[in-house]
Amino acid sequence: MLRVPTTGGDVWFKAALPGLDHDAGVAAVLARVRPDIVLAPLAVDLERGWMLLPDGGERLREVLERERNPDRWLEVLPRYAELQIAATPCVDELLACGLPDYRLARVPELVDRVAVRLRAAAPSAERVGELCDGLAALGIPETAQHDDLHDGNVFVLASGGYAVFDWGDGCISHPFCSLVVGLRGIAHRFELGENDPDLDRIRDAYLEPWTEQADRAELLRAVELAAAVGRLCRTLSWLRALGDESLAVGESAESARYWFEEFSSALR
Repeated sequence: MLRVPTTGGDVWFKAALPGLDHDAGVAAVLARVRPDIVLAPLAVDLERGWMLLPDGGERLREVLERERNPDRWLEVLPRYAELQIAATPCVDELLACGLPDYRLARVPELVDRVAVRLRAAAPSAERVGELCDGLAALGIPETAQHDDLHDGNVFVLASGGYAVFDWGDGCISHPFCSLVVGLRGIAHRFELGENDPDLDRIRDAYLEPWTEQADRAELLRAVELAAAVGRLCRTLSWLRALGDESLAVGESAESARYWFEEFSSALR
């Protein structure tokens, strides 16, 4: 990232790392779909994964540090869910931008690939199939999911709205996978227990735009099942950061192993 002073205020140049360079194209598509919730690039170079961004202002992280409560997420997450719903018809366009394809039909193949690369034991094919079939049966359409939706990746706009940015970890998958990092980050920030009422309120606020897709019981079941798939998505994100198919070593590899173990544990 480079800050670029201009006569109209600061703008930001971003050159994405290899493996994350779909960020520019994805941000451009999603900003076209819902410019009220995505920070829209001023210019993009799709071939090199470069983009020029307006100054987004203050991050949600700094605002929450002052306010000392998680209520802002009650506003952010329903808007983010609306973005995911609006982006559903754009899945092919987003894939063409390079957004990784982690849809349920590919999960068994991805699990096997990860297990080989990490030299780890994979859950049984039967359990993986049951997970994918159960989640698909609930009928929630697969779409873009940010996969790193924490308070450091959301701007609080001067207009009173919010803008999600940094789609480098994103993928096409089950939308509810976004809650894995989202809810965990909120719990960590405010020292909330797993079943804290605040987390339930925030989860329910996110689910509200999805009520036309399924009833409450089905939505809660989808959250439960998608939590496992979301852990696989995090594994794959960390492996992408390594940039090649060699044996995974180092900090990113350890993070990948952590998430893959969480994924495997959820299927035991």
